[in-house]
Amino acid sequence: MKIMFLRDLFRSRLFGRDERPRSSAPFRADTRAACPYLLPVVLGLAAACANAADAPRKPNVLVIISDDHRYDALGVVQRELGEKANYPFFETPSLDRLAESGVRFRNAFVTHSLCSPSRATLLTGQPSRRHGITHNAQPFTSTDTWPALLAKNGWTTGYFGKWHMGEQRERPGFEEQATFLGQGVYEDCPFLVNGRDTATKGWVDDVTTDYAMDFIKKHRDVPFAMVVGYKTPHDKRTPPPRHADKWKDHAFPEPPSFHDVAPWRQDNPPKAWVPKSPDRLAYFQTLAGMDDNIGRLLDTLDELDLTDDTLVIYLGDNGYYLGEHGLGDKRTAYEESIRIPLLLRYPRQLPDPQMRDEMVLNLDLAATIIDLCGLAPTWEQDGRSLQPLLAAAPGTVPWRTSFVYENFEDPAYPKVTFDLAALRTTTHKYVEVPAHPEWTQLFDLRTDPLEMTNLAAEPSSAELVAKMKGELARERKE
Repeated sequence: MKIMFLRDLFRSRLFGRDERPRSSAPFRADTRAACPYLLPVVLGLAAACANAADAPRKPNVLVIISDDHRYDALGVVQRELGEKANYPFFETPSLDRLAESGVRFRNAFVTHSLCSPSRATLLTGQPSRRHGITHNAQPFTSTDTWPALLAKNGWTTGYFGKWHMGEQRERPGFEEQATFLGQGVYEDCPFLVNGRDTATKGWVDDVTTDYAMDFIKKHRDVPFAMVVGYKTPHDKRTPPPRHADKWKDHAFPEPPSFHDVAPWRQDNPPKAWVPKSPDRLAYFQTLAGMDDNIGRLLDTLDELDLTDDTLVIYLGDNGYYLGEHGLGDKRTAYEESIRIPLLLRYPRQLPDPQMRDEMVLNLDLAATIIDLCGLAPTWEQDGRSLQPLLAAAPGTVPWRTSFVYENFEDPAYPKVTFDLAALRTTTHKYVEVPAHPEWTQLFDLRTDPLEMTNLAAEPSSAELVAKMKGELARERKE
């Protein structure tokens, strides 16, 4: 069929649309006499067309990152926890849809539980001590990132929503941008659209999604790579009006570890638990609004027939305390702070849903994106591509059994932040604070998943403490 099409094309060029010969035989004789080179050209073009048709399409990339979304704030996780669920009322139909059609990582972690450092790790595949972003007021200028690499290799790149690198106006590696500065606000947030300050109306994550959907539609016929950064569920939380009354009568149970106060809060323990907290409720209401918008993005991919060829990754930039160990915020090394939801879908290469329990990190996502796009990194990375893991049965690919977690004193909050380092293995967690050796912690995660029994000072733990302390020091030097 391709050769017949090309034959007719050459006829039209040689004879004009109304001057074609009445039969094909004279045409073949005349053209062979006049243009003996036409047949090889036609055959070459036909082969090229066939090869182009058979070549795999470059995947689109859609990374969605939220702010402070803890690992268990997913409907699918709450149902999985059953009687142990803390938030059984909570539903996330769009995120559940992504989980049920892709890969859900049940042991996903960040290497630094803070907004800007985590986002820099997502882009570079490097930990904070290497990429240099250790707090939220620093600009990010590196072009050793997966979006910059993809932009050099034929992808159109875009960033939408929360950038969160201080008050920086530049978005290195991204050709099109509709973002906001700093934390932004939930209602009528000013945006920076391709360098121009732009007023917007409405709930911020709805607006972000509008811009993202326009980008997808505009570039539906070429490979694109984009990040959608949602403000949700960061404080100060304002849910969209459609969810303002959702779950408003719900009373939250006290976390079992609420009175197992973290060492650094011993002098300022929390007061009595408040079951009905508007701020805690708004955490889940804003997540419901974000989930609506993730559904809009997934619907757009479906409507444009882009689902099979689009790599979709969803993650939280860090976890969040909702009263555990008497804490709010994040930064320190308890599980609620360092564990995140992580979902991945790419039907073209990974058609079957999976649940994976290997320890995976936000550190791994840059290498994974680059690998699935058929490229190789051009800078040093610390993460590992998840592609070989996902292509094999669980337990058949050698994988990490430990990782290093770090936090650094924040110059904006020197009285309540501090340098901290931890080594988490598949069975234990060791935590040290150099300025406060008395805060050293060791937990056996097999028997103490809520981290309420500190074994660091136990004589029977001395050998394990020394071993993990040494491994932590070696890993941080590499």
